[in-house]
Amino acid sequence: MTVQAGPGSALAAFAGERARLRALAYRLLGSVAEAEDTLQDAWLRWSAVAPGSVESAPAFLTTLVTRLALDRLRSARVVRERYYGLWLPEPEVAVWCDEAEDAAGTGSVPMAMLLLLERLAPEQRAVFVLREAMDLDYAEIAATLGKSVEACRQIMRRARARLAEPAAARTDAGAGRRLADAFADASARRDYAAIVALLADDAQWLSDGGGMVLTAVNTLHGADRIARFLLGVQRKRDAGFGFVPVRVNGGPGFLTHLGGTFRSVWALDIAGGRIQRVYQIANPDKLRHVAEVRADGIGH
Repeated sequence: MTVQAGPGSALAAFAGERARLRALAYRLLGSVAEAEDTLQDAWLRWSAVAPGSVESAPAFLTTLVTRLALDRLRSARVVRERYYGLWLPEPEVAVWCDEAEDAAGTGSVPMAMLLLLERLAPEQRAVFVLREAMDLDYAEIAATLGKSVEACRQIMRRARARLAEPAAARTDAGAGRRLADAFADASARRDYAAIVALLADDAQWLSDGGGMVLTAVNTLHGADRIARFLLGVQRKRDAGFGFVPVRVNGGPGFLTHLGGTFRSVWALDIAGGRIQRVYQIANPDKLRHVAEVRADGIGH
């Protein structure tokens, strides 16, 4: 698609690609805010391109966003290495939709996959995301990154080797939400036995407070330890602690609130009918964008 002359045409071309470009940037960066900033930078550069000089707007914009995101990712890696406690990606939060929409899928990337992508060097992450998530062929990836096709294939092989991990069986959306609701209910009732029954024996609890909010600094392992941690936290809180069910990165999760104040986002990994992982994102800097979802009428 060649972009025709005129600012309106440039805007239309960018708007038509925006959702795809945002998905690309988010997968590369693991940050909603950084992804949005990348798109803003891309728009400023795109709007300055001479009309009619670009043969394919989608290809040009893919290259532009990828390279801008890689620049940000290289800088972000240094910051993440010095991060206080465990670093978790920023969550994508949405209201629960109906079962027909659930079945259709949302194209979201699970929290577990974003954490796996953190194992990769920036170029490996770019090749993997462009191939697996964006469905580009190796010739397109090579053009995007300015590398040879064979070099991109080699990078992809190394990326897959680093990500090698048995894939857990996924739970359908309806069953996942029912299990999540049961977990919230058991937690609110401080029912130790019910909490343990819902967790896998080797379940993990991962918290990110960024040094700004008191959370578990280290990963908690095992259903018993997680349940005791939850009960200990609950005992220190008022009766006003509650959960609002939401979709987090395409899967079940919650917004938590205490006395009407939004506190954190929890995302659940569910497989085999039990909760394998709970991700608690409580760093306020990572939750600013969640206000947009809460403004739609969920949470307090």
